[in-house]
Amino acid sequence: MRALAARSAAGAAARPLAGPAAMLAFATAVVVTTEFGVVGLLPAMARDLGVSVVEAGRFVSWFALASALLGPPLTIVAGRSAPHRVLTAGLCAFAIGNLAVTLAPSYPMVLTARVVQGAILPALVSVGSAAMAELAGPGREGRAVGLVYLGVVVALVVAVPGGVVIAEHGGWPASFVCLALLAALAAALCAAGFPRLGTPASASMAAQARIVRRPMLQVHLLLSALLFAAMFAAYSYLAAFLEAVAGFDGGWIAAALMGFGIAGVAGNWIAGQVVDRGPSVATAGVAFVLMLTMAAVSLAGDRLELLLPLLAVWGAAHTAAFLLCQVRVMFAAPTAPAFASSLNIAACNLGIAAGAEAGGWVADQHGIGAVGYGGAALAGLALAVALAIVRLREH
Repeated sequence: MRALAARSAAGAAARPLAGPAAMLAFATAVVVTTEFGVVGLLPAMARDLGVSVVEAGRFVSWFALASALLGPPLTIVAGRSAPHRVLTAGLCAFAIGNLAVTLAPSYPMVLTARVVQGAILPALVSVGSAAMAELAGPGREGRAVGLVYLGVVVALVVAVPGGVVIAEHGGWPASFVCLALLAALAAALCAAGFPRLGTPASASMAAQARIVRRPMLQVHLLLSALLFAAMFAAYSYLAAFLEAVAGFDGGWIAAALMGFGIAGVAGNWIAGQVVDRGPSVATAGVAFVLMLTMAAVSLAGDRLELLLPLLAVWGAAHTAAFLLCQVRVMFAAPTAPAFASSLNIAACNLGIAAGAEAGGWVADQHGIGAVGYGGAALAGLALAVALAIVRLREH
């Protein structure tokens, strides 16, 4: 990433960041809401489509698998086009997919749309993050990408619980109508106003693919996969947990998810302050916090005096992990930051898919109230890998 930024250091300082950052944050909020918004809609979608909650959980895992398997090669192809073109085309595809779900609401249609959108998301976010790092210049890349990841916070604070409220009053397809309109608006904004950086002088496909053979990068990707598996083993079923264990109705679930996201504002801010200095150490800290809080949530059950503060701490750590993992992997492959970013998104989504399946297995075997224990066990594995990376860097 630093090599990429150095190529444009002279012009970067003069480029305003607020406008591009706002566009990318908005676009990120839309696509992240599309990916994770179904978490809050799973109970309603399962009922209307005639499937179990665990089957509906595959709306999360199939999206994630498509990102993991199809995202990196698509990013290499997309990296040969100007960033504003990639952003515009990707957001249009999200708009079309969300609209298709509302026009033909069925289990196969939802899965199909999720697979297509999942394949596109890594290219969209990776190209956008690399462009933002180039605009920022050396030494500011991590914080610049942190501005983009404010979109994740917005999604968790407003969009995901907002989808629950919309579904309560207009049915879950209404949430997808809103997402289609927002994606179309984001596409129009990027087409009209995102800086014209030109087509990047990308390394060849073979040269970019060679970075995958670097052992340290492989370990970083393993850490991202494990951490996101831990996060989504529990988070994928958070709405179902709040309904079945805590006894929340739709309004209370939306409020709890909003509180989870508001706590993420603090998590994203803290991560942005430390990410340029020590992303691996910070990732270890997040893994430790997640391990403790997810286990404690299952232990707390319906005791609100314990559950609500734990959800706040969980939300802060959950959101911080997005930024820390992204920047950590981009720093590990500075010669191909966009491709490295897509590999990280792929690893994270592979972890999401595995975590959603693992959480479903725990729910089937031990009840929905035990999903926090499953997430905590996986977070312990992520912590061990993070500490190993820190130790390797010290020698």
